[in-house]
Amino acid sequence: MNAPRIGDLAEARVARYLRERGYTFEVEPEFGTGRHPDYLISAGEHTLVAEVKAFETYGMFEGAIPGQVMTRSLDDALVPIRKKIKEAAGQLKGLQGRGWPLVIVLDNPGGRPIPFDSPYMILSAMYGDLTLNAPLGPGGVLGEFRAVAGRNGKLRNDHAYISAVAVVRREDHAALWAAQWFDEHREDFGPGDADDDGQGTRAMVAAFAEASKDAPEGDDIFLEVFETLSDSAVPLPREVFNGPRDRRWVPNADRTAIVPLAAEATD
Repeated sequence: MNAPRIGDLAEARVARYLRERGYTFEVEPEFGTGRHPDYLISAGEHTLVAEVKAFETYGMFEGAIPGQVMTRSLDDALVPIRKKIKEAAGQLKGLQGRGWPLVIVLDNPGGRPIPFDSPYMILSAMYGDLTLNAPLGPGGVLGEFRAVAGRNGKLRNDHAYISAVAVVRREDHAALWAAQWFDEHREDFGPGDADDDGQGTRAMVAAFAEASKDAPEGDDIFLEVFETLSDSAVPLPREVFNGPRDRRWVPNADRTAIVPLAAEATD
């Protein structure tokens, strides 16, 4: 039996998320544009369209030669993410003007080596490589450094019809449980160094193995949503993709930056 395509795995995870949120959806409906974005979603009284993209690249390891030091610029590292944003935007382009929020959903079910876990890398892919700027004051004194968007952002000047980019996040229940167990019990077994001849470490491993029989199973799928800075895209309603684990980044008051939703009120 052939293994599932990475793209199929990503679409299945997004479909699972939609079902768990109680949304209904059509898969690759006919829009009359010659293209078939993945999902037409009904979320309560709201309708939106989403295009899902997954990563098959080896990203940071692409072209690496064994035995040689590998270096990658931020621009190089973000190429796979920017490429998928561009491809997804192309799928959604024909739907601008329909009155629906248009959302790009990115997933990395294969765990490919790209800078996907940091929200700041997603923001860099969207609006430009993060750059540190500081004002130069009298006498050559540098002011406070601030991170600003530099060049190469895929949504900086293009695809103004895109409402948001959403990233699929997954958390394994057993992995989270294990991390919490070690945090709570590490000090119960001594230093775990040469002073105890490894006895503390062996005792901890044995205790963990016994305790792990009761470790929880399953995982959570949730989204990290980045609203775009576009003032012409149909806004993605805040009550959509707002599950208990979901995270959201939104434009600040003067639309010069994207900040965590909780920080919006104090920005």
